[in-house]
Amino acid sequence: MDELADRYRANLEVLEAARVRLQAAVDAGTADDAERRRLETVKELLTPVTESTVDAEGNVVAVQRPRQFLKVDVDGQGRAVEVLGDVQHAKNVAVLVPGMGNSLDTFRGQSDRGGLIRQEAGPSETAVVVWLDYDSPHGLVQAASKDAALEGGPRLAEFLNELDGLKADGAEVTAVAHSYGTDVLGQALLDGGRAKRVVMTGSPGITKYVDEAADFVQPPTRLYVERAPGDYVAYSEWHGPDPATFPDAIRMATNDPIANDEAVSVHWHNEYYRPNSEALRNIGRVVRGDLTSITTTDTSRSAETKLVLGASWAGPLNAVAGAASKVYDGVASLTKPSPASARAAASGAGGQGGGELGAGERAGATGQGAAPGRPGAARATGVTRDRRTEGPRR
Repeated sequence: MDELADRYRANLEVLEAARVRLQAAVDAGTADDAERRRLETVKELLTPVTESTVDAEGNVVAVQRPRQFLKVDVDGQGRAVEVLGDVQHAKNVAVLVPGMGNSLDTFRGQSDRGGLIRQEAGPSETAVVVWLDYDSPHGLVQAASKDAALEGGPRLAEFLNELDGLKADGAEVTAVAHSYGTDVLGQALLDGGRAKRVVMTGSPGITKYVDEAADFVQPPTRLYVERAPGDYVAYSEWHGPDPATFPDAIRMATNDPIANDEAVSVHWHNEYYRPNSEALRNIGRVVRGDLTSITTTDTSRSAETKLVLGASWAGPLNAVAGAASKVYDGVASLTKPSPASARAAASGAGGQGGGELGAGERAGATGQGAAPGRPGAARATGVTRDRRTEGPRR
């Protein structure tokens, strides 16, 4: 596909132009610290990668190739969408959505994470797209808001649908998201984005009105979730019920059910993608469609954070986070309208949802009412469903 090669080439030209401009500023002594740091980032993004391939004689040889960017933006925080592997011919394609604290200057770490997923799933048949095309929140105050997800979700939905025209016919797409990235992905699915399978790790929740996979994942797509012991972000349920508690989600084990922690242990919030861990193995199994090999777990928050005398710190954390989020939502709704209510007002559809939605709460709304068959339609009737409870529901 020449069009795809042209896109790769055009984005490398964007990076080269930025390198020249930033280098000139450094040489002239006018560059600030951020510009000097961005210059080093741009140089790294322009450095060819080394890959192993098989030559005509069947020998494994190392080759160098330019990096493949579908999009790159060097201004501000910076954004990038990178393809690892051959998306045109891969049997399986994974789209990785990073969480908070990311920028173009930290993109290398996310690209490395995408490489680990590809290696685990089987590099000869897998391509991974590392999608950082939104302004990732920096700091707890920004992460407490859903604004970045509301802004980035529709763009991710558009990309997931665009991917159909880039990948091979019959190739299966798995969307993989971590932390705040699960919020972005959840919003993308509510906005019409589609994937064959969905994986979420360490999620703070999708929205306060989503308490089962069927609310935002349309059949036959299945939701696969990982929550590691001690993951305080998932325990907080800051943005909504923890997807690991959804009755119709498949909760995958993060530690080897036989070897336990004698293998590679995964705890807390940032270890899901450790090489040789059961957490990463299960993600690879989902991406390549080896669903019968997935290992599962059903441990509770209290069991995962059990202290002396049978006490657990997960429950109190959940309660405190729930109270804090209510205060945050109340203050936010008084200080500014949500993106959904702003769109509704602009289109003359104010009142469609029975009043302004608080900032950071969307309930599946699009600003123009829920389409028939979409999750938002059920919410308008006040329908509630049972869910597996592990603590106070917010």
